[in-house]
Amino acid sequence: MSRTAINILWFKRDLRLEDHAALRAAVGQGLPILAIYLKEPTQWQQPQHTPRQWQFVWDSIEALNNALGKTAIHAIEAEAIDFFTAAHSAFDIKGIYSHEEIGIQWTFDRDKALKKWFREQRITWHEYPTFGIARGLKNRQHWLKNWYTEIHAPITPTPVTAFKDLTLACPFPHWSAKASELPTNYFQRGGIHRGHKVLQSFLEERITQYARSISKPRESRRGCSRISPHLAWGTISVRQVFQHSRDFNVPGSKRNLKAFQDRLRWQSHFMQKFESEVAYEHIPINRAFIPVDASKKMDPVAFEAWKEGYTGVPLVDACMRCLKHTGYLNFRMRAMVVSFYSQYLWLPFKPGADYLAGCFTDFEPGIHYPQFQMQSGYTGVNTIRIYNPIKQSQDHDPRGIFIKEWIPELIDIPEEFIHEPWNIPPMQWAMEGWQTGKYPREPIVDLQKARKHASDVLYATKKSKNSRIESVRILERHTNPGRREV
Repeated sequence: MSRTAINILWFKRDLRLEDHAALRAAVGQGLPILAIYLKEPTQWQQPQHTPRQWQFVWDSIEALNNALGKTAIHAIEAEAIDFFTAAHSAFDIKGIYSHEEIGIQWTFDRDKALKKWFREQRITWHEYPTFGIARGLKNRQHWLKNWYTEIHAPITPTPVTAFKDLTLACPFPHWSAKASELPTNYFQRGGIHRGHKVLQSFLEERITQYARSISKPRESRRGCSRISPHLAWGTISVRQVFQHSRDFNVPGSKRNLKAFQDRLRWQSHFMQKFESEVAYEHIPINRAFIPVDASKKMDPVAFEAWKEGYTGVPLVDACMRCLKHTGYLNFRMRAMVVSFYSQYLWLPFKPGADYLAGCFTDFEPGIHYPQFQMQSGYTGVNTIRIYNPIKQSQDHDPRGIFIKEWIPELIDIPEEFIHEPWNIPPMQWAMEGWQTGKYPREPIVDLQKARKHASDVLYATKKSKNSRIESVRILERHTNPGRREV
């Protein structure tokens, strides 16, 4: 009995209908389409992937099917090789259509194995570039020019009706994935409608607060765009966001709009770095810093205190608790908690980077790992920044409102002491009868000594001959000629 000829459309981090090259190409073949999202058990067992992210993905798949008016895209819980083996037995697969995934090492290894298997089965895998990211790029000679050309290119309409008509029912219902069973939470939710709604509210209302709120842990939750998880999981494309902001009239917000658009370019810039050198996930990208990271011993007690928000440094702890419960922190606070982990606590980068990846609803490997290394001081080409958590607290949460919101143990501490409660005179502490429960009376590390140690080691390493040699390599590979954007 002959098998039905079909194409398979494999959704990854591109959970949208518009500006979707793989979808458009699959429809253009005119064959029935089996549209899938694979929730691969082994991938979702990696520390970077967590139920909060699956909740966002599930929302996004549901939103697509709601928009199509039928279950056209099937969430399948199976290893990729198992699914494609079963599909190959049931159908005559003419082609696989997907975008290239800028994912963790696990996805790179999976894709290599799949390509080999597809070749053996004589199945063609059509992969389309993720916007602005070039696979196999050796240098950045024309990268920036190409990025601007692509970002302004007209978006070809998607034949949504044809796609819906061509899609098949799920042939493997026993593999149907389920929604994440999470308690009521504060994580950002997915879906194409939510992505566009968040962008619209930012451009219409919230962008006026962008510059003044971007560094503040509390105000940024509203004043920033909050589009990052939608970009990370592809419910809206970078090009859609850029062009919508380009064509949107925002009176009095020209500088805010420019700053926002610059960050869209930076997103692609960092993703290209990761695509060109996936080692960012595993080791210091400047190899001269490998011995530095190796000198850091994992301290389970310090690691747990950092994760749970009990280091005794109020702003650091408030940020970590907020992140645990909401899946979001603004950029400056992300940089600060990484600096505290890597430089003050002197802990190895990989466990901390993986833990934070799992906390972020908007986890984007191409941004996360290069940024973690940059904030750890491991690149050799960027300024070494050792964030002073007390100064950050005084500058960006001067009254301690954010701190008290997330550390109720400090609710009664006066504003003048909220940033450094350990400076409260013992007699005053006793007279006032303040109770802080299990919260530490002082930081778990001497901040001044820890900062000096990190500074001495990192700067000495940066000045070394090996670091300078590595810096030349990094600049040649990851920066645009004539533009010091690293």
